Amino acid sequence: MTAAKLKSAASSERRKKGPVEQQGDLLLTPDYMDLAHKHQLFPSHPWNVRAAVETLCPLIFPTWPETPPAMVVYDICAGLGHMSVPLGEYFSDVRPSDIIDWGKGYPVADAMAFEADSAPYDSIAIFNPPFDGELGNMAEKFVRQAQKTCDRVFVLCRLAFICSTGRYALHHQNPLGNLKYFMPCSERAPMQLGLYNPRCSKPQEHAWFYYERGHTGPYTGINLPLGLRAKHFRPEDVRI
Repeated sequence: MTAAKLKSAASSERRKKGPVEQQGDLLLTPDYMDLAHKHQLFPSHPWNVRAAVETLCPLIFPTWPETPPAMVVYDICAGLGHMSVPLGEYFSDVRPSDIIDWGKGYPVADAMAFEADSAPYDSIAIFNPPFDGELGNMAEKFVRQAQKTCDRVFVLCRLAFICSTGRYALHHQNPLGNLKYFMPCSERAPMQLGLYNPRCSKPQEHAWFYYERGHTGPYTGINLPLGLRAKHFRPEDVRI
């Protein structure tokens, strides 16, 4: 992205009125936007994170809404915290990190070198990996790395992540554990470069992908039901 385009994008964001402005002009400078573009910073919608957790977790935790007491959740692409913060509403031990510090004070760590500190059966990685441009192939790599030390891996990706011959092996011929649940988002949750924008409107389709150690069968498809946005959306999420 050229400097002129970045400056134009930043100016456009400043002209918008409403809750996006509460996140601060720091997020709208050309240098910040350039960094966001380089590292593919597209903050998740917190409502969508809550919807996915409340749909998946009853399937994998028999005691839900109680979770195993030693369970540790790793968000290895934490960005601005729009996934880590809502995850903290459900799990007592959430550990965010990212390749750079986006001003949140999270530990700086490369997801390609991630290793869980807890036992694999007490570890779950939940993250929104980069999936555009030069980093478009990183999502699969991050999943495979996380699977080495986490029995459960749950990722938010573009719907197209279900396709391609290379990803077929990840989903169906994975020695550490195949894709167990494929969860398309019935309600769109398009993401904006560099900041969380609850009003973002783009023709983007996303889905959640859940991998479980030892799973050798096919996946089960479960669409996130309609109405979850209204149920889980919170205006105060812009202050994360």
